[in-house]
This record gives sequence, structure tokens and C-alpha cells, in this order.
Amino acid sequence: MRLLYVCSDFGIAPDGTKGASIHLRAITGALASLGHEVMLMSPRPGPGDGHAARRLLPPGCALVDDAVKPLKRFLVEHDLGDELPRDLRSLYYSACAADAAIETFSEPSESGSAAGVPDAIIERLSLFSTVGMDLARRCDRPLILEVNALLTEEAEQYRTLLLGDMAREIERRTLARADAVLPVSRELAQRLIDRGASATKVHVVPNGADEAFFRAQPCDAAATRASLSLGNAFVVGFVGSLKPWHGVDVLLRAAATLNRGKGAVKVLIVGVGPEEQRLRALAVELGIDEHVVFTGAVEHRAVPALVAAMDVAVAPFQSIVNFSFSPIKLFEYMAAGACVVASRLGQISSVIEHDIDGVLCPPDDPQSLARSLDRLRGSEELRRRLGAAARAKALDRFTWTHTARQVSDVIESVCDARRRAASTASTPVLAPT
Repeated sequence: MRLLYVCSDFGIAPDGTKGASIHLRAITGALASLGHEVMLMSPRPGPGDGHAARRLLPPGCALVDDAVKPLKRFLVEHDLGDELPRDLRSLYYSACAADAAIETFSEPSESGSAAGVPDAIIERLSLFSTVGMDLARRCDRPLILEVNALLTEEAEQYRTLLLGDMAREIERRTLARADAVLPVSRELAQRLIDRGASATKVHVVPNGADEAFFRAQPCDAAATRASLSLGNAFVVGFVGSLKPWHGVDVLLRAAATLNRGKGAVKVLIVGVGPEEQRLRALAVELGIDEHVVFTGAVEHRAVPALVAAMDVAVAPFQSIVNFSFSPIKLFEYMAAGACVVASRLGQISSVIEHDIDGVLCPPDDPQSLARSLDRLRGSEELRRRLGAAARAKALDRFTWTHTARQVSDVIESVCDARRRAASTASTPVLAPT
């Protein structure tokens, strides 16, 4: 099938390093590996040479640049913030992107053939985006809506959302228009149903990991440790964006507790984010800054070697209201064969079996996390057993290929239902004689 994947979020670069970017590249690539022709729409550059998905449009939008940049400059100069231009940027992109896509469907490409109208449109739910909804209506094609979070709630909790009423209305309309809705967790699915989504349209499709990327490839853990001055210490690590809900502060406090005991523990923090400076300051306050290594931003291809350098990989999520994530880091830790310690929350609790293929801890509890880490520090055999079991489960159930197959099955089902409905509508009804 010919599929168009739409991601209108300016914060998600198809060639970026954060989880959402990894998700975008992984799911489009996995769908293409199943034999689908995959096109990508995004205002940002990428996904880069060699990726199976081809861009439908070049990055950027002249209307956005012409209208928003002067406004942003004006507001910032007058100390009025940049929230409004950021939201208007997404609205302007929605205003111009659908028209540009429609034109491209019939224009010849460099190869001489037209892009062609897609058989289905997959859209990652994004604030203020109407692109997928508009294209589905104008092309009379099904809309498959991928939902990673209820973005209006998330935005209002963690940043300023000036046009909240408009954002909520667009989100409501998009959810209502979708032929199928694909939340990443059961918890998120229930919240969508509670908001009025039809349960028959909702299909839970969790995130995954790239089995080839983490396939028993040789990783020189000793060399990686040496390059980061980790030596032979017991290393606990975290990979991901440094956001408040990721709970890296809990990991630092647990490490401080361990370092008051029987030998130093090193903490390896891979990633960047708005919490970085606060976390660096906390490490100094706790007196463990010499034992904490911040790598900064790294290319995704460097992650396997960094995880291999960890004795334990930690996902210390905070106990936030309505926790409904499907953490990519969890599946990547598992696929890498790492010994995983994670918060007992949401989907994590149904993926990890405590003491079978990982260790679960109560969230927001540094002392409990410290006890679990100390226990694992004392048994290399336990760490190896848990890591091997986690890897086996990830490769058996939680890869991007599994995810793509589920998405593909939903699309096929929706398209079949539409064809049957069209056939029924076109069949003449004979009047009785």
C-alpha cells in the first residue's frame, strides 16, 4: 500500500536524537520493510540518506517563515515571550501544507513518476495540526491517528498554551475524524475512550526497539568505560531526554545513598533536556558530582555502546497523574540485554516481570531504588540472567517490526471496511414486484 506519514510537530526532527524522532524513523522504516511505499510529511529536515521513507515535500514553509519570524522577533524584543509565535507556526503550517501535498500527488518527481494519492494517511497527533484530517477528507482516504500523549493536557501542565481552547477543539475534531486511533498504551486508550472516542476504533500499539540495531553486535564496553573515565566502577545509567517526569533526580539521590556505603557508584546520564542544569546542581549538592557523567546529546547509533557500558539501566519515571507512556528507552534497554530497573507504573508494570526480566521499584522513592541497585551490585549473575530474559522478551514481542505489523493490520482492516461500505452503498436495491 502507499502510505503517507504526517508529523507536523516542529519539535520532532525526523533526523533528531530524542525519542519521538527515533519513533518516527523507526515506524516509517519498519512499515517500508513490510513492503509498503511510505511517504513522509514534516516541516523539519530528515530522515536522512538511506532511509526507506521518502519525503513528499521539502522541509519548511515560506508562509511560516514570512509570518511568524518577524512576530517572534518583535515579541522577544519586547519581553512578551515566544509562546504565541510557536503556536501560530503550527497553525500556519496546517494552513499551507495540505494544499502543497495535494499538488505534489500529481506532480512528476525526479524519477518522472507522480507521488500518487496515498491509500491511507497516518498522522502523529500534534498540537494545532489539521493536516492529516484535511488530507483524509479531500482525498477521501482513511485517517489512522497515532497518539503518543494527550498533547493539550501535556502542554498545559509543562508549558504555556495560550491558544488552549483552539488546541483542544482541533484535538477533539481530529480524534473524532480518525478511522482508527492508535494509542501507545492501555492507560492512554482508556483516557481516549473516557473522552468520547469509540472503543471499536481504538487499538493499542506499544512502542518497540530496532532488533537489528541491538542485535548482539560487538560493543567494547571496556573501551567505552575508559573513554568516559568510568573505570571498573559499578555503573548505573539513564538514556533519554532530561525532562521532569523522567525522574533522573531520584536516580541521583539513590546513587548518593549508595556512595555512602561500600564503594563508589558511577552514574552515566545520556541525553540532554531542560532539566540538565538542575540535575548538575543536584549532583553537586549531593556531593557526587565527581561520580556523575553527563554525555550531552549523542547520535542514536552511539546508544548500544553506552548501554553496554552500564551494569544497570534505569527508567526511574515519576508518579505523575495519568501516567500513560510507552517508554522507548525501556524497550531499547531490554533489546540491548541490559539489566533493567524501572518504576512500577502503567505499561512498564505489564512489560517487566519483577525479578524475571527486570526489577520494578515504587516511583519517587530513592531509598527503594538504592536498595534494588545495591542488591544488583552484589550479583553479576543476577544482572546477566535478568538482562538475557529482557532481551529475549523484547525480540519476541516488542520490536518495531511487531509495531509496524499491528499498524499495517489496522490499516488493512480499515481499508477493507471502507471498500465493503462503498460496495454496499453502490449495490442497487430491487423494489418488490
